[in-house]
Amino acid sequence: MAINAGGNGPQASINVTPMIDVLLVLLIIFMAVAPVRQMGLETVIPQSAAPARPEPPESPVVLTIARDGSFALNTERVEADRLSGRLKEIFAGRGQRVLFVRAAGELEFQSVAAAIDKTRDANVTTVALMPR
Repeated sequence: MAINAGGNGPQASINVTPMIDVLLVLLIIFMAVAPVRQMGLETVIPQSAAPARPEPPESPVVLTIARDGSFALNTERVEADRLSGRLKEIFAGRGQRVLFVRAAGELEFQSVAAAIDKTRDANVTTVALMPR
């Protein structure tokens, strides 16, 4: 709505309300039609024949140090000079390189530390001390 300050003659301004109405109707039509149109190719995802079975977990390796200073890996007795080589053999095919150490309560920590030092050559990443 325009104000005419000079007189009562006809005004030359455009009424935009009908154009906005037409624009809104066209916008609604295009919005309704756009999702109906599909583009792309139909695809089928291949299905696997059998589900993959998880590998069984590896059994833990426990180094037991007896009162007399003898060693045992799980249930196998091992000589002190053969301990490093046997650990290399065990951990060669394993993903997790964790060694649990269980020692007799009467042992001094120095003898336990000496046994742990022998595990360095076997590339053991984690040494866990087990409680009594």
